Amino acid sequence: MRRLFLALAALLMSPALASGETITGTVSYLQRMMLPPDAIVEIVLQDVSLADAPAKTLVTYRIEAPGAPPYGFAIHYAPEQVDERMSYGLRASVKQGEKLLMTTDTAYPVLTRGAGTEVEMILKMVSEPEASMPDSDFVNTYWKLLTLNGEEVPVANDQREPHVILRSDGTYNATVGCNMISGAYEVSGAEVEFKPGPMTMMACIPPYDSFENNLVKTLESAASFGISGESMELLDPAGGTLATFRAVDF
Repeated sequence: MRRLFLALAALLMSPALASGETITGTVSYLQRMMLPPDAIVEIVLQDVSLADAPAKTLVTYRIEAPGAPPYGFAIHYAPEQVDERMSYGLRASVKQGEKLLMTTDTAYPVLTRGAGTEVEMILKMVSEPEASMPDSDFVNTYWKLLTLNGEEVPVANDQREPHVILRSDGTYNATVGCNMISGAYEVSGAEVEFKPGPMTMMACIPPYDSFENNLVKTLESAASFGISGESMELLDPAGGTLATFRAVDF
């Protein structure tokens, strides 16, 4: 706040700056934190008249070693830079070197079309890009079955969750929530071959009887798999998706 008072005092004491040639205001943010000591707060006055073209920056105002918010500013502009028919706005950002830490998510209108010359601006944190999730392992992962041939597989009441588990000993178990399907598999890189084995023989109520038949056929037809993060697909020889799964942690 002291910085703002000093900026306004200097403005009032300076005869060189005529009324209407200076835009004043503050920049702040809502987080209870201090900016890094090498951060720079930057405020720009822009011509934002053209919606289908980048805004044109007219004046840039920088605050180095900003300390604690709010940050006061006084932007001096030349009257000939302003056309009453156009639209103007302020934007603010905080940078640490080339890294953008905060920014305003809108332009604050000033000068024309009923806008004034005093502005209070709020900065928003820039979200860090989410780190890429490592791919789940094909083997020894509980793969919840999501879809078969593009159709969502529901979870039956009081029944097992549809899933497939591939064990490191080369065997697997699979179910849509009714019978348990067992067998062996062989994997080479992204190629996989499922071999049928024993299966329980309970009667399955619709639509799980149909889903179960589709799962058996899917395992017989699968030629490869693809994993991205916690998602997996079983693919046919042509690369088409037979089934989709999601890794579940317990």
